[in-house]
Amino acid sequence: MGLEEFLNALKKATDKLVTSGFREALIVHHDEADGVCSAAIAAKSLKRAGFGFKTICLDKLYPEVLKGIYSLGAGLYVFTDIGSAHVKLVEKEAPEGSLTIMLDHHDTAESKRPDVLNLNPELWGLSGERDASASTVAYLFAKALSPDNVDLSSLAVIGAAEIPGPFTGLNMLALKDALENGVVEPRGKAGYRVLNIGKPLSYKRYSTLLSVLASVGYYRGGPFRALKACMKGFEDRDYEEASRLEEERRKANAMLLARLRRGGLKRMKAIQWFSDGGVYRGMGTKVIGSFCSYLRYQRFIDQDKYIVGYMDVLPEIPGYGRLSKEYVKLSTRAPRPLTQDILNGRKPPLSKILPEACSRHGGFADGHAVAASGVVEKNKVMELLKTLDELAKS
Repeated sequence: MGLEEFLNALKKATDKLVTSGFREALIVHHDEADGVCSAAIAAKSLKRAGFGFKTICLDKLYPEVLKGIYSLGAGLYVFTDIGSAHVKLVEKEAPEGSLTIMLDHHDTAESKRPDVLNLNPELWGLSGERDASASTVAYLFAKALSPDNVDLSSLAVIGAAEIPGPFTGLNMLALKDALENGVVEPRGKAGYRVLNIGKPLSYKRYSTLLSVLASVGYYRGGPFRALKACMKGFEDRDYEEASRLEEERRKANAMLLARLRRGGLKRMKAIQWFSDGGVYRGMGTKVIGSFCSYLRYQRFIDQDKYIVGYMDVLPEIPGYGRLSKEYVKLSTRAPRPLTQDILNGRKPPLSKILPEACSRHGGFADGHAVAASGVVEKNKVMELLKTLDELAKS
């Protein structure tokens, strides 16, 4: 297994797509930059190939939402930066006669159904935490569909901004294409500037702008605005809206940080946890994960305890409908010293213990070794925290 085998799998998947008989796709994507960029790449490449498309943006793949999506019947379903962690559930729910394509990089398992294509580099011995973003996977899929899609490499570069450290593996392939085709240029020390979607800005800045639009503005049309900006180019009002939402999030972050410094951070044996207390109400739940990432660098947190934050999920999912239950979204991160213990095998990865804890209480979770998130019914959150603390001690 390796790079060539993965690229061959992408090509076989595009052949299956073209001969499927479907002419319209439902694209389900995550609500931050990697999710938006990967969805934009999929949408634009499909459109160029003569397919129509519709989109739904989700923060988490709620089982009831997946069931509702698949109730549409046989069709073409494309999941970008979401879904691969729940491949068994997807296999269970996907209707016969449909074709499901997952372009993702989260921890996953192999699909057994030939009509559920789990195109995740983790299954080919590549690292989804280091070598590939979902946007890069989507870009390589688009390139396999047609070499003319090489201009979409700039979106893959933006999506890869969430991967820490220098470009490696599949992300490096996308970066090389972007540089060679003039859609990205070197800028400063190990920096790159994107040239073909609006103002010439750093790929990391575009990542921030898109994440803010789609997540902070989730309930205010943000995901659609972000997707359109990727596909047709940013307008002045897009930059202005992103700046306004960024300031809104900054104020909420400052309010929550002050609260935690005053004793709002609760400590158990192996985890430290907090509730947002409603400061993020009206925003998409991705913001709690971004705050947990920021919290990793604060001196007042315990460096040997997992960070857990949670917030209420609003019942209305834009473009889909209402959830049937009251949920909370939990985000987890590992402080830097604990991260090394996890990577060295001395502490359990969050991608294992959070899904296990959530499943014991009727919820679900996914993610990476040092950053994961999950959902559970609101009235079960305290029991879940206790379970997670026990698993974290193992």
